[in-house]
Amino acid sequence: MSGLMGILLIVGILTALGAGALLFITLKYYWGERGTPPLKRDQRRQAREEELRLRARQIEYSKNHPIATRKGSFWDNSKVYR
Repeated sequence: MSGLMGILLIVGILTALGAGALLFITLKYYWGERGTPPLKRDQRRQAREEELRLRARQIEYSKNHPIATRKGSFWDNSKVYR
């Protein structure tokens, strides 16, 4: 019977260590360096304005630099520049 108790003791210790490691990693992830509180109203507004500025720049760039497509002929693989 003492062999069974030893095995149960070892399994219990390993289970507790595994649960503790999982808890530590979870707390570190959610409340550590990566976990930050939600942005304040001014910070959200500023981030939204920055995102809109970047989107406007992307749209302007895509208008000035259109995608060069291929010609319709299968044998002619050159690009069509507009």
